Amino acid sequence: MAEHGETSAIVISLIVGALLSFLFDNVFVLVFIGFLSTYMTNSYEKKYTVGVVTAVIYAALNFSIGMVTIPNIPPEIIVNIGFDPLNFIIGIIVTLAIAGILGFIGGFIAEEAYTKNKKTKRKENKKK
Repeated sequence: MAEHGETSAIVISLIVGALLSFLFDNVFVLVFIGFLSTYMTNSYEKKYTVGVVTAVIYAALNFSIGMVTIPNIPPEIIVNIGFDPLNFIIGIIVTLAIAGILGFIGGFIAEEAYTKNKKTKRKENKKK
């Protein structure tokens, strides 16, 4: 796979994540974009933190879009609902924490796959 810088790998993964969110659940998408962004980075920048950053950015964008879009709620219920800042802050913190954990899982899998692949290639080269 082509090796990209951290920024371009994150942007490409966010675009792929936006497309995949129409087909799959966001839990799978967060793990996958964490994996994809870590896998696509250069070998000297390949760390699981790239996957964490990508997943957190995706979750923040997803949370923001969810706050802007209007849900389909009957007007009788909307009258009784008020804005609660404490729950808003807790909600965004928990969302970003869960996204970071899922991005870590995907990035860690990509990093371990890369290092194992690198080690097996070194062993094959030593045998020759």
